[in-house]
Parts: sequence; structure tokens; C-alpha cells
Amino acid sequence: MANKKYMQQSDVITAIDVGTTKICTIVARKVNGEYPEVIAHSVVNCSGLKKGNVEDITLTAEAIRQSLVEVRGKTDTPIGSAYIGITGSHVTFDNRIDNLDGVGRQGVITADEVNNIPDLVTAGAATYGREIIHAFPKTYRVDGHNGISNPTGMHAEGVEVVSHVVSAGSSFVRDLEKAVTGAGLKVKGMVLEPLASSEAILSSREKNKGAAIVDIGGGTTDIVVFKKGTIDYTSVIPVGGYQFTNDICVTYNTPYQEAEKTKIQYANTEPSYIDMREEISLPVSNSNSTTTIYRRDLCQLMRERTLELIRLIDLNLQQAGLRQGSNDTVVLTGGASTMPGFFEMAQQFIPNCNIRMGVPEHLSGMSEELEAPPYATGVGILLYGFRQEIAADKADIAQVRGTHFSGSRGGILGKIKGIFS
Repeated sequence: MANKKYMQQSDVITAIDVGTTKICTIVARKVNGEYPEVIAHSVVNCSGLKKGNVEDITLTAEAIRQSLVEVRGKTDTPIGSAYIGITGSHVTFDNRIDNLDGVGRQGVITADEVNNIPDLVTAGAATYGREIIHAFPKTYRVDGHNGISNPTGMHAEGVEVVSHVVSAGSSFVRDLEKAVTGAGLKVKGMVLEPLASSEAILSSREKNKGAAIVDIGGGTTDIVVFKKGTIDYTSVIPVGGYQFTNDICVTYNTPYQEAEKTKIQYANTEPSYIDMREEISLPVSNSNSTTTIYRRDLCQLMRERTLELIRLIDLNLQQAGLRQGSNDTVVLTGGASTMPGFFEMAQQFIPNCNIRMGVPEHLSGMSEELEAPPYATGVGILLYGFRQEIAADKADIAQVRGTHFSGSRGGILGKIKGIFS
């Protein structure tokens, strides 16, 4: 059994990536309030979601519970709450403009007022049947001057703020929360999954120049685009690794689990690389018989689905205005992005971009298993939670001292106000 470490619950941060095919739980501790140290993690299969949405609360809760059992077997650390990633086809965004007349009534715009703007935007954007997950202030207009990044200290009564607001279907949010609480945990905060991935694999320089995260998971392909350091575009494509596996199931009438194994072992988006004589044996659904197929035919099927997905990705990047400059960066991550040949096809069919694979940054104590694209979201959720708590700790200290904390709060994530925070 792994060495166990014990500490207070307040020193612990738990991140859970509730994916369509797997649950990844990562537990870390705060080291001197400066960085997180991973002390345990677990990955278990999950069949309670479809296209990122909780379809079976009981199955999802059981998978989360199983993941927690594995983690608790590696550490004595008490785990009572967690930061949760959220995605799904129900997620939408809106770039909106709000006039906040009450800001600056004290004669000058204070840091506290600026930090409270995401809450004001969230309240103004509230819509029946939708939950605001994030409100990102992008730029401000003060006294007729546009493009102001931070109005703190300016003399004005009222500001106009341009925000990127991400919302989710209320019923889907409630189902996800029920699955987590059903596993015995409190939801400490929710974060959009591709945004979390960006925390683990994008640099501040890339966000400032213009960059996109394309997170290809089991059920969805999630996209976030950054411009001038702030998030500008969000999209969820309801196509992921599940659709590739399902193509094999339907085409060759074979069980899903066998199709998944075959995809992992034999799939390649470049049929010309495959010996045209190589054959694969597959079991037939509801039968004791098997069928033999040419591997090259399987790879051609995967290439067609890949091309369809890449075209959808490219269409979204064009809508975001990212492909207008040759210096823009597109980072592929997520489990389905690792299919042999996928990266090369993305380079071929998404022009005018610097494309690279996204691997999460190494954290102290992190195992080699987590240093791979399928776990970028889990590591990113952990970083999100850590930065949120460090910012809150600094704010509490400043309040005790009778001062106003006006730090960056970990960059763009410092402006995020999760509805469950």
C-alpha cells in the first residue's frame, strides 16, 4: 500500500473530472500556500454520462464513490468537498454588455467593486432554466474611453463592462451536483472543463497572442478561445471518442467494449500506413461467431469520422476569428486526440495555426500517468481550485488587516465566480 499522509481538511484540494467514459479524482495539499502537491489520484470507468451529461445519477454517483474509495486507500487525508468539471452540449456562451451605474459611487472605483463585477453580471444575466457558471469581464468603458482592462482607481460613477458569460442547463447542473453529493461530497466549485484544461497546458503568453484549447473527450469536443489574455469564445461539439467507437459497433455489428478495445489497439487515421493484408477478428453481437475485417478498412472508417470532426473544429475556430493570423496557437488535448494520425490530420486540415499537443504541466508528487492529454482536465481543475483558494486566503488576510486585496487572483481565473463557490 502507498505511504499515507495525514493533514487537516482545510489543507486539501480535491478535483474530480466527471467524464463520459471515466472519473478522474486528484487530491493535493497546499504547500506553504504557494503550490499544490499531488498526494493521490484514481481513475475508474463511468457509464452514467452521455455526451458529457449525467444520464444516470445513481451510476455516476457510484463511479465517483468508487474513485474516492481508491483515493482514500492511498492516503488518510480527509476528503469532504471537491471542485467539479462541467461540460456538455447544454453549455452555451454570450458576449454581453452591462451598464453598472452603481460602481464608483464613493468617488473612485475601488478594487472591491471591480472584484464584485462578475457577481453583478451574473445577476443581470440570470435566465429561467439556465445557470451561470462563469462571468468573465473582458474590457471596460469609463467616461467614453473603451478598452480599459482594469478601472480600479479611476474617478467615475458607473462603468460599462463587456463580459463573456458561460451558462449551463439548470437541470444538468442539478443532476451533476446530485451525483457528487450522492457520493458523499460537497460541491465546492464548478469549472468549465476546457477552461480547466487551459490552466494546465496554456501559457499566459499564448493566451495573450491568441490561442485555443480543443479538448476531445469521450462524449464531446470542447473548445475555448483566448484573445489578449481573456476568454473570448466557448463551444461544445457533441462528438467525441464515443462516436468513433460507436461507428465500429454499427459498421461491424460488434459489442461496444470490443469495439473500444479494437479502436485503442488498431485505429489509425492514415490507412495508407497499414498493410492492406492485415486482418482483425471481431466478435459478432448476440452471437458466438466472429467476423474478420481488414484493418485498413477500419482505419478508413476512423479517418472519415476524424475528418468530419476536424472540419467542425475548424468551423468553430473560424467563427471565433482565430484563424486570421498565422501566429495563433491551437492545442489539442483529451483522450481521443491521441489516436495515431489525428494530430497530423489536424495540421493538414486546420491551416494558418500553430498546432501542438497539450500535456498538463508537471506538479509536485504527480505520477507519470497524469502527464498525458486524457488528464489535462483533471490537473486543470486542481489548479483552478488551488488558485481560487489562494486568492480567497489572501483576501481574508487583507480584510483582517483592514486593507483591500487587489491582486490578480491568478490571472483570468481570479475573475471567475462559480455558482457553487
